[in-house]
Amino acid sequence: MIARLIAISSAFACVALAADSLPAQAKKFEVRLKRAWVQKFADRTTVEAAMTVRHTHKHANSVKKGGDDGDIHFSGTSPDIGLPFVAEVVNAGLPAQQPAMQAIIAQDDGGQLAIAGAWRLWFEHPAKKQTQGGSNAFEPDHTNPDHSFEIHPASKVDQLNIGGSFIPIANYQAYDADTAFPYFDSDSVTIKASSSGISIRSKKLKYNYVEFEIELTHDPKAVQDGFIGLARVFNDQGDEAADGTRRMIFVGGTKAATAIQNASAGDRFRVLGVPRLNLKSVLALVNKNGTKQFDAQLPYEMIIVGVH
Repeated sequence: MIARLIAISSAFACVALAADSLPAQAKKFEVRLKRAWVQKFADRTTVEAAMTVRHTHKHANSVKKGGDDGDIHFSGTSPDIGLPFVAEVVNAGLPAQQPAMQAIIAQDDGGQLAIAGAWRLWFEHPAKKQTQGGSNAFEPDHTNPDHSFEIHPASKVDQLNIGGSFIPIANYQAYDADTAFPYFDSDSVTIKASSSGISIRSKKLKYNYVEFEIELTHDPKAVQDGFIGLARVFNDQGDEAADGTRRMIFVGGTKAATAIQNASAGDRFRVLGVPRLNLKSVLALVNKNGTKQFDAQLPYEMIIVGVH
């Protein structure tokens, strides 16, 4: 146990040194969040929004690997979010999702939707700078504008509950644990807080859907809109693929949440997940560092899309 703690401490130290040596241009994408919003959603799995839809795909993506993930994308804005964003329905081509697909497509080019689902902050398609609640350009003006915020996966479209879409994507080649988690653990962000806001800067990030094994280290915690589990991450060979434990996010009303709600520490699951920033960790770092600017290892957690 002592040797393992030393190894983990050394790994974090190496990441900190790497962060200090990163050139400024490597972390040139910035999102500025309202501190009150971060505090409100740090321990929530989802967000609800009244969405003005700008653009929608007309059919689900094909299923293979990478961006061919079976999702449907639609972009828009909402005062509940305060940032240009993209929403995505997972497994959108399945028959059960067709009513939601039709509802989304019908609102293309300025219609209104009530949308709910997992909130996701991730610098995959970021703008150079965006400010929550500010005047942010919506560009390019199509289904994939520059954005760091997503509702992904969506769990409700208007009155249609699509929590049943949170299942593994059949025939999809997800990234494996050995590809994704060492990459996540080697990245860093630059954070600076004020009394009312938190700025996070990052380079572009990658690796959306990841398939991996988890072992819960504690019983899952019930939160307002689902469950949060603390878990170790393993690859297909049974070796740990991440430094220490990571938070796993289970949206209420999904099969993933049902699978986890009665689980206990030590239980293992094979899951499909997507990464997002861990705002709980961001707040802890801000509380430690106050209003000075600092670099930190990328704080992330995994939204569990499906449990095998």
